Amino acid sequence: MSQGVNGEDRKGRVVRTPDGRAFAVSGRAGAKPAAFAAATGRAVFSAVKLVFRALWKFIVTVWRLAEALDSALWRGAKLAAITTARALSATFRASGAAFAEVFRWLPTRSGRAYAAGSGVVLVLCALWAGDEIRNARAAATAKDSVLRPPLDLEDPILARIDGRFVHLSEIAAAARASGQIRADETLTARTAFERGLVEAYVEQRLLARAATEQGLQRDPGVQRRIGAARDRILASAYMEERIDAAVTPDRVKRLYDSQVDVTRLGDEVRARHILVATEEEAKSIVGELKDGADFAALARARSLDRATAPLGGEIGWFTRDMMTPPFAAVAFATPPGETAEPFTTEFGWHVLQVTERRATSGVPFASVEDNVRRFLTMRTIAQTIDALKEDDDVFYFPPDTSPDRSN
Repeated sequence: MSQGVNGEDRKGRVVRTPDGRAFAVSGRAGAKPAAFAAATGRAVFSAVKLVFRALWKFIVTVWRLAEALDSALWRGAKLAAITTARALSATFRASGAAFAEVFRWLPTRSGRAYAAGSGVVLVLCALWAGDEIRNARAAATAKDSVLRPPLDLEDPILARIDGRFVHLSEIAAAARASGQIRADETLTARTAFERGLVEAYVEQRLLARAATEQGLQRDPGVQRRIGAARDRILASAYMEERIDAAVTPDRVKRLYDSQVDVTRLGDEVRARHILVATEEEAKSIVGELKDGADFAALARARSLDRATAPLGGEIGWFTRDMMTPPFAAVAFATPPGETAEPFTTEFGWHVLQVTERRATSGVPFASVEDNVRRFLTMRTIAQTIDALKEDDDVFYFPPDTSPDRSN
């Protein structure tokens, strides 16, 4: 038996491998894959056919069910419409018969008696309704009286925010803190409403509460502003306490008695000033005054002297010995009606305007009491700040304004 190159015989029934092994190969082996593919195709076609048949039966069933339901609904709606029409027709017929019977019955004696009795009942009902309306109005008035605030003669109540009453003293304190009224001004309830201070206070409280609910108090920038406002309020309260303890009627009288001889010997001037931090700002204010600006308005807006700023910078009458030497020297060297050039003291830079000057000849205590009190106030402020600076190490680091020498 001859073999091919690959070891397969001519009949294709025995195959030998290079190592001498022989394998029998059936002549129909190639037919098995084709038969398997055909069987698989038939199975897939049958499955697809079953799926489409089931889907078609489902669609037909749903369609028939919808037709049945639609038919039932239509018959039900038709039956309901017919029944309703019959009921309405019977009702109209019964109502018409009843009204006709009533119209035939009213002209009789019993009908007239019934009409009269019905009229009496209607009059009684109207009177009862009027009483109820009056009682309702009285109840509403009583309710309004319940909502009215309690009477407080010493500190009137002007508003209420979420059940909390707002007193006149709170509104006055807020107005003074914001500069809306002077420190020595007395605020009344009528004035507070006329000037819109009550509404402004309520709006500020509502906005502050909304900001708190939103969490703005945790913002770093807001915290710095709150800290600055807190320090300013505490500093003002501390200084007020110190001034109240130092500037007493007894001390004012003793200072006047110690200086009474001086007031008889020298002159005194009346002036007003604006205290600022830098020379540039002082020169700027002088320029504005030359251009026609109002001195009092500039003092209220820009002066750092909290004692005189609300008064338009007014210092009042004073003698040479009542002020610090630099201040007194400029004040007594400036003619009345003129503004001095900016000068500096330990308090800062001053813009001084002398309004009047007169010779003293036994000035009564009543005429200088306010000036003496103001002087004691300013001295107390200066002494308090100096004492605090001595107790703590305070350093200032101004920017270097010297010319650059690196070139």
